[in-house]
Amino acid sequence: MKVLYDHQSFTGVSYGGVSRYFFELMRSFAKRSDIEFELSLRLSNNEYLDQTSFSRHLRYRSLAQVRNAHRIASVLNRLYSLQRVKAGKFDIFHPTYYHRYFLNAIGSKPFVLTFHDATSERYGKQYPEVGEGLYDLKKQLMRRADCIISVSEFSKQEILRFFPVEPEKIKVIHLGTTLGESLPASETLAAPLEAPYLLYVGKRGLYKNFDGFFRAIQPVLYRHPDLHLICAGGGVFSQDEQALFHAAGLVNRVHYRPANDTSLIALYRHARAFVFPSLNEGFGIPVLEAYSSGCPVVLSNRSSLPEVGGDAALYFDPEDDDSIAGAVERVLTDDALQADLRRKGTERLRNFSCDQTARQTLEVYQSLH
Repeated sequence: MKVLYDHQSFTGVSYGGVSRYFFELMRSFAKRSDIEFELSLRLSNNEYLDQTSFSRHLRYRSLAQVRNAHRIASVLNRLYSLQRVKAGKFDIFHPTYYHRYFLNAIGSKPFVLTFHDATSERYGKQYPEVGEGLYDLKKQLMRRADCIISVSEFSKQEILRFFPVEPEKIKVIHLGTTLGESLPASETLAAPLEAPYLLYVGKRGLYKNFDGFFRAIQPVLYRHPDLHLICAGGGVFSQDEQALFHAAGLVNRVHYRPANDTSLIALYRHARAFVFPSLNEGFGIPVLEAYSSGCPVVLSNRSSLPEVGGDAALYFDPEDDDSIAGAVERVLTDDALQADLRRKGTERLRNFSCDQTARQTLEVYQSLH
């Protein structure tokens, strides 16, 4: 059996959850003899693909800052992917994002669509930049898809809430993480900061609720004058964020760190706690990353996060400042609770793996072949 993946999530994106998901799928399949795959990609600066032999794309890092470079790469990649779809040398097609370019060319070949979250459906009116215009496109793709993979039970319910899809067409397959597999737990990594710190990971805008989280923990930071906050990834601080930190008198205790796998492991391992205040997550890979690094986890009680976190996290209401501050204060001051969360996180992680995700995805492909 041969699966064709397309270019979409690898174009113009160096890092990101969706491209990581497809990269890990292909990396798992590359170890198996019962499946072949092709990635139809010509131009990409995706960092994950640098580690592999299964993609023969060209990198254009020196041109990445040139105006319209990503747009041109996207057009060329789409033309190439369309050519590969029309060639028909595959059994299953699995596009890596939501675009209809292939619909008229795919004929009767089965295709699988992965649905990550309903952020654009939930928050499109409130935050148009999350992709308000995607609804009709998603609906068209879901109607034609032979199977829809949902990354959580929560996301499956979101599909059924927003789209006219039969429940039996949706297969829930949880994600995994390989963060930390390349570094043994015994290997010492230097602490990114000598002072104790809370860790926040990923984008900070809109429904990610970073501003609300920062407002809520200000009293905690004032009560613990040696405590810092590190934000990993998600881009450097904006002027508005810097003004927020200045106004709180905490500008010297909030730090930005770029994130690659090695730096992330060090950040998780040395943090007093990882805090995830998001209002909406389709899955929430950072929860598993924290578990894999032995970091206590404090989570929003919304969307898929309780499904992923299970009993290995401390939960709060992300729209209640006292609830956030209370949960953070508890984990900071209770050593027994920290140890319990670390132990439970290690146990919880056993329920999730990238090879398991790949195995269940292969079962979906086989059911359609």
